[in-house]
Amino acid sequence: MLKTQKELNSNLLIAIYQNLQTAKQSINNVIEKVNDSRLKKELKSQFKEYDAMSEECEDLAEIHDIELVNNNFFVKARMWLSVNFATLMDKSNRKIASINIVGSTMGIIDLMSVLSDCKKCKKDLLTFGKKVLEYEESNIEKLKPYILLENNKTNLSSSLSDETFEEEKKKNNKKVKENKLSNKKQKLKGRNILKNRVSKNNNSQTNHNQNENKIADESRNTTLPTENIDR
Repeated sequence: MLKTQKELNSNLLIAIYQNLQTAKQSINNVIEKVNDSRLKKELKSQFKEYDAMSEECEDLAEIHDIELVNNNFFVKARMWLSVNFATLMDKSNRKIASINIVGSTMGIIDLMSVLSDCKKCKKDLLTFGKKVLEYEESNIEKLKPYILLENNKTNLSSSLSDETFEEEKKKNNKKVKENKLSNKKQKLKGRNILKNRVSKNNNSQTNHNQNENKIADESRNTTLPTENIDR
């Protein structure tokens, strides 16, 4: 059954809103377990941005006359239990960052799916959804250094100087950009190869058809020799 324009708009905005609420709760669940001042500052910054986007989402809901629905109690309880169990024996930066990276990854998958299903939604809603998606992706990159700079026993990020830590973050971001650029080049190369193959096949088929037509024309224009019969 086809959904109406309002139903599509509603599905998209509710999915975005629940995504934002999940992100906020995820940070709330771990923030008190964080000992590293840098990581705590980063998570607080992310929470503040998620909160601001939640308010923006509520404004859009009012404009489009959409009733937002928050995550239910069981979803919240399951998240709280999951985080507390995961950090029971390990409260390292790596563990905290991993939990939030996994959460953001799940949020990205959900947003990509709903954006794909709601391409006919209002433009401002789609733009807002893409904005949230990009922010989730950027948060993953911001948390990666806390995994890469830490071994299993100590929080190396705490012992690094500000200059060293920022330098490592820059190196990681540079590596991410290089990987993205490399992937784009590979995709473009693949498309060009496919395009050339299709073009080559089309040219081959065209030449084949032209040869067949030429043979057919020659056959029609050829007259059989007549025999002289003495009677």
